[in-house]
Amino acid sequence: MERSVGDTEVPSSANAEASSAVQESSSAATSQPISSSSTASTQSTVPTQPLPVATRDDVMDSCYGTTFWLLAIGVVIREGAHFGQGKLPDVIRDYTADLPLIAALHPPSSPLLIAQHTAIAIAAAVVVTFGRKALLSQSAEFREATNRSNKQVLTPLDGTGDLLTVSVLPAVAEETVFRGVLLPALLPFGGPAAVLSSGLVFGALHVGGGRNASFAVWASVVGMLYGAAAMYTGDIATAMLAHALANYTSATLWLEEDKQGEVGA
Repeated sequence: MERSVGDTEVPSSANAEASSAVQESSSAATSQPISSSSTASTQSTVPTQPLPVATRDDVMDSCYGTTFWLLAIGVVIREGAHFGQGKLPDVIRDYTADLPLIAALHPPSSPLLIAQHTAIAIAAAVVVTFGRKALLSQSAEFREATNRSNKQVLTPLDGTGDLLTVSVLPAVAEETVFRGVLLPALLPFGGPAAVLSSGLVFGALHVGGGRNASFAVWASVVGMLYGAAAMYTGDIATAMLAHALANYTSATLWLEEDKQGEVGA
């Protein structure tokens, strides 16, 4: 979990995104680092206390466990809302109809539609990656939270396979819940309000486990972006792909900086 990624928690990014001995990644939990040459004006006053040491097994187990439970919750609620139409209160909409998981594959579909949704997801991931980089250069608190979380979640990983796992699984699970359940549940209040509110909830759940208020604000903005992408395309898979790409890209950049010794304390 940017929870990440997600942005994310292990990561909602390994980003993800509820507090535990090991962070989720999502969207949010994977972030690009800043060089140690940051100016004095961005020096943080927040105490830097390392998170508990995590092994690869700790990270992967947390990732698998979090993904399973989030997916289970999201799928059960979505399917329950679908099959319960006519029996449940009218306020409970058919979430599977409002926002399909993969609308681009539903008739009428076309290669062009799939390409358009993919391009939107890539564009959103690029915005998240560069936005995170800019924020890291301006906010010492965000930089510290990012580095603490990433050191715990990313450094124990072994190879590209692990990195893909903690980038993709939390993104899929988090988007199923936040953009697949919470967002359509809030649609009676209007699309913009639903995107805003679901993003704020997403960000609020990124506090703790080494992550601070600045990290939560960032996660809220990212959650709103993913929500807007899902609403625009009518396809949760667009948000899933954007979230996973942002997680993987940011994690890869952070690990490269860490390898070169350029990640701040």
